[in-house]
Amino acid sequence: MSSSSLWSACRWACPPLFALINDWLTKRLTPRKEAIYEKMPDDESPVIIAGLGRFGQIFGRVLAARKIHFTSLDISSDQVDFIKRFGNKVHYGDASRVDLLRAAKADTAKIFILALDDVEASIRTAATVIKHFPHLNIFARARNRQHAYRLTDLGITPIQRETFLSALDLARDMLVGLGMARPEAERTMRAFREHD
Repeated sequence: MSSSSLWSACRWACPPLFALINDWLTKRLTPRKEAIYEKMPDDESPVIIAGLGRFGQIFGRVLAARKIHFTSLDISSDQVDFIKRFGNKVHYGDASRVDLLRAAKADTAKIFILALDDVEASIRTAATVIKHFPHLNIFARARNRQHAYRLTDLGITPIQRETFLSALDLARDMLVGLGMARPEAERTMRAFREHD
């Protein structure tokens, strides 16, 4: 291979290669920042909400509408920033950490809302709460049937699968749309729910 063709090949191949090496080195050599968890409020709340995604936000809105104070925790800094933009109170932190739960006053709270998206984080948090704060009543959201079974195995009730009730409501409306009488459609959905 001539030196001019070698130079031509290197001119096109090397920049992407150097960019990949640079990215790899940057990731390896840049010190990682430790997560900084926020200071919890000094006032006590009867309710702690873990996970302020779509499901957890509904609990927060219901409690706020009734002027019931609550402490909310979320591990996603992006979600925390998003919620704070709308003037809502949420604290950044991992709800499976005992020290964070103590700071959130789990010792004196009455209710723990488990609304985490991540199944493994949900199970880990549930186990932590059961072990260290057995007085807390846990109301849990499950992503699917398997998640619900795992929560049930930990002794948690009530559990609600996140899309189950809305799917049942729409299925009832579908049956009515097909010509079934509403009371019969509701009986069908009740039977389905009991046997699911």
